[in-house]
Amino acid sequence: MAMTLRLPADLDAELRAAAEEDHRSVQQAVVHAIETYLAIRETVQIKSDPDTLRALAEAREAVRAGDVVYGTEAVRALVKGRRAS
Repeated sequence: MAMTLRLPADLDAELRAAAEEDHRSVQQAVVHAIETYLAIRETVQIKSDPDTLRALAEAREAVRAGDVVYGTEAVRALVKGRRAS
């Protein structure tokens, strides 16, 4: 998606300086900033959802207890075993 970004002069100068310091193009710096913003936003959404936090806690506990399977073959065997039950 092509877009034009109009920034105030002071913000434009800061962005260019930051991009240069990070050895990135301005394009790369903007993409990185947007990706970071979206990741933070997603984290806030997850942390504000009690059901999601509960599911994550249960998943961590399952891993600690060894109640996990790895690989597609293990998952297929598990699903097949559940269908047979």
